[in-house]
Amino acid sequence: MAADTSGKRVVLVVENDANSLHLIRYHLSKGGFQIRSTSNGWEALKRLKDGPVDLILSEVTIPDMDGFTLRERMLLDPGTRDIPFLFLTADTQPDKQVRALRIGVDDYITKPFDPIVLVARVQAVIERHRVHDEMVRFDPLTHLLNRASLELRVTEDLSRLERYQRYATLITLDLDGFARLNAEHGNSMGDLLLTCLAGMITTSIRTMDFAGRYSGAQCVLYLPETHPDGAKVLLERLQVQFGKACEAITSTLVTFSAGIVEAPTCGARFDVLCSRACQAMQLAKHRDTDKIVIWTAELAAELDAELSRG
Repeated sequence: MAADTSGKRVVLVVENDANSLHLIRYHLSKGGFQIRSTSNGWEALKRLKDGPVDLILSEVTIPDMDGFTLRERMLLDPGTRDIPFLFLTADTQPDKQVRALRIGVDDYITKPFDPIVLVARVQAVIERHRVHDEMVRFDPLTHLLNRASLELRVTEDLSRLERYQRYATLITLDLDGFARLNAEHGNSMGDLLLTCLAGMITTSIRTMDFAGRYSGAQCVLYLPETHPDGAKVLLERLQVQFGKACEAITSTLVTFSAGIVEAPTCGARFDVLCSRACQAMQLAKHRDTDKIVIWTAELAAELDAELSRG
């Protein structure tokens, strides 16, 4: 969800009636929203380029382009199709309301409207979208980013690294013997330990860092402005903390192994970095459990040699 620099949610109001616009502005502002406004559809499309908005409140009957056409044009653009959209109109015909719902309008508010109800509906639609966004972005078990969201975040930051000549570290870590753990103690115990590890990761990383569940018991951490040696220190602390927690929960030592790779020195694409970090992690697991290996250009050959020796 977007917000202006004051932290307020941003609503774009498309209304050509000055009295209605004044009333909407007044009550939404009192409700804590930042208001942008325009009087026609073409201008609304231009205003969307000024910065992200959290919701569009549009009169159906506006000059040059009616509200239906505005909504349909927004659906064609991946950057605007998911913005919450409310219609405001004096037209109460059922067929218009049905048409609005079929093109993905979130709510249909008829004039004259109660200002308190208007603000409540705007708040409700924004909250529904916020909850939905969280559901599709996060893994439901660990509450870490899911794989798609993780890849998007990392890819966005990798472009920053190249643009400003900065650096970051990507880590893959995986619980050792997770299949055996599930077989011996049940899947619920495996889920509990994975959730425990995810919680420790979340509380150990900085606000600028992010972590996601990549697959199974494998997690990925991405640490901007961090060299591999610094990432290794973090992982060593996590290993000790997680080991103590596991012994308290299961009376058994459960460990994880990890691979570390630096960006963009060792790769500037998400798939390349994950592949190389996984190579390092695989070597760590082959050597022993509870190990951490930093990827280097010579590592792939070393890995092949060690695996071929069994």
